[in-house]
Amino acid sequence: MLGGTFDPVHIGHLIGAQAAAEQLQLDRVLFVPAANPPHKLNVSITPAEHRVAMLERALAGNKRFSLYLDEISRSGRSYTIDTVRRYRQSEHKEGDELFFIVGADNLAELHTWKYWKALCREVKFVALAREGFEPDNGFLEKKLGSAEILWVKMPLIGISATGIRNSCAAGYSIRYLVPDSVAEYIESHRLYRK
Repeated sequence: MLGGTFDPVHIGHLIGAQAAAEQLQLDRVLFVPAANPPHKLNVSITPAEHRVAMLERALAGNKRFSLYLDEISRSGRSYTIDTVRRYRQSEHKEGDELFFIVGADNLAELHTWKYWKALCREVKFVALAREGFEPDNGFLEKKLGSAEILWVKMPLIGISATGIRNSCAAGYSIRYLVPDSVAEYIESHRLYRK
């Protein structure tokens, strides 16, 4: 699972997911768009139908990638522990391993997530390198204890959804930052404009 607001999905998300799939030999990567992320309470988020439509376009053609819309279809805050438990009840098959993919910068905040210790028993965390973030393993060990974290090597890509939204608002091109189909969707729906 790779969770996030995906507002919008960009090539950094896709490259990280592909690197994780290849290096860990994952059968599939589920992209899990958040409906109401608790860490973004005072942030305006693009409506779910647009974020899902952009993900559908971005994931098309990759047989390993698919959407898991549990958080979009339920009410309330989007807590990862709830999503993982619902997935285990409805979709998980015996013998399957469940991994949760995060940017390395998110590991430093993992201890603030709801029931994070229980979550560490439910999944193995996969950390993707992020430009400008050097993990302090001593800090992570102190905060996360015995949580199992697998590190994935990938190109350091300095792309963020915030930067893409800001570029759109300023009228700059986002070509090569998002898949062409996503750029076309953003343009045709005039997303992220002032």
